[in-house]
Amino acid sequence: MKKIAYFSPLNPIRSGISDYSEDLLPELAKSFEIDVYVGNGFQIQNSEIKECFSIREYAEFSKRYNEKHYDAIIYHMGNNYSAHDEIYEFILKYPGIVVLHDYSLHHFFAAKTLECGDLTAYREEMLYCHGSNGINEVNRFVNGEISPIWESNSLKYPLNLRILDHSAGVIVHSQFAKMLLQEQASYVPIEVVPIPAPHISEFNGIEVEKGKARNELNIDEDDFVISTLGYANPTKRIDKVIEAMSIIKSKNMISNIKLYIVGEIAPSYPIDELIRKYKLTDQVICTGFVTLEEFDTYIAASDMCINLRYPTQGENSASLLKIMGHGKPVITTHIGSFAEFPEDVVYKARYDKYEVDDIVKHICEIYNSNREILTRKILDYTNRNNTLSICQMGYLKFIDNIISGEEVNLMLGLREYTNKYMNLLSSNLSAKDFEPIMVSNISHMCNAFNKFQ
Repeated sequence: MKKIAYFSPLNPIRSGISDYSEDLLPELAKSFEIDVYVGNGFQIQNSEIKECFSIREYAEFSKRYNEKHYDAIIYHMGNNYSAHDEIYEFILKYPGIVVLHDYSLHHFFAAKTLECGDLTAYREEMLYCHGSNGINEVNRFVNGEISPIWESNSLKYPLNLRILDHSAGVIVHSQFAKMLLQEQASYVPIEVVPIPAPHISEFNGIEVEKGKARNELNIDEDDFVISTLGYANPTKRIDKVIEAMSIIKSKNMISNIKLYIVGEIAPSYPIDELIRKYKLTDQVICTGFVTLEEFDTYIAASDMCINLRYPTQGENSASLLKIMGHGKPVITTHIGSFAEFPEDVVYKARYDKYEVDDIVKHICEIYNSNREILTRKILDYTNRNNTLSICQMGYLKFIDNIISGEEVNLMLGLREYTNKYMNLLSSNLSAKDFEPIMVSNISHMCNAFNKFQ
């Protein structure tokens, strides 16, 4: 059995990627022997992961890498700086397969550089990834001419090129992300592996699950329950949902409607003020932080869910697949990877001046629809496209292709060849002779590489 080293945030680090990895690892273990690497001194919360996998600390990796213990390395990379900073350094030093959960990593690099007071490092990263256009954009930001780039234009300046150049291959979760990456770095092998739904309900059990969940959460069985789930910040557009709720209430479109905001709310996001402003204290309930089990229970208790996202970092949503796994109708934003879902499976709201109107319209459509038919379509789609088994097969095929050399990052090969060539030349020539020969030969290699592309 082939052996892989696996780097990812894991709980208790609060991250969707932690949950994703803990669902994925048991599936990958059917095909690979896996060493799970964690920060030195880190204690894994998930008892199944602790008991069933070989857990190693980062400090152990270099020696085992040099002793060639592994056929492949898997890295999970996202925008949470504290969760991924050390993993990023390993990516640059020991190239492997990178699972890129966010197309744009601008938030990660803003935290890594600017939040640490290092404007020079930010400039250097923008120069590496985006050339003179990147530097010009930094200057405009520094001079106060534009808002922070990671908030306003991160898809144009995704700051992911260094990772692409140092990856043996890249896994993403949508055709949207793959298309954007290929425009930047066609020399990198890229595969789409869909996000799995860790739980997919049986159609005949949906109403039983709903009744049990409502009883557990003390929710009235006659309420029409809408849930938004996960960490609530302005990109989740909950302020727009509350505005839509106020319209529905004022026009008495759905008399027994309730909105549950499930999860922590960003301190700077004035949700409580909006609830009071629109006089929705009887209709909107904020739960605060919930456990994963409670998260699932709220989905099961819902009649429908709302999973908006704007602006996007080119990410996917694990919450969306959890919702679909429970067969619940859902409204999301018509953008990026979310736009790839069929119209008759996922409702989509525009993110312009019509956003609130679209939310109102879709809530009423779902309320007045035959939800049994909707639920059956959603479950059928999820079973055909997003099971853990389908996800595992996608990983298996791509990892095998990288290990066998069927797919290769040409940039990695060029860098390795160049480094060996330079070392050889520098050890045999004087500095005076070395420089012109190096420049000439690097130029020839670059020309050959450009023609190949």
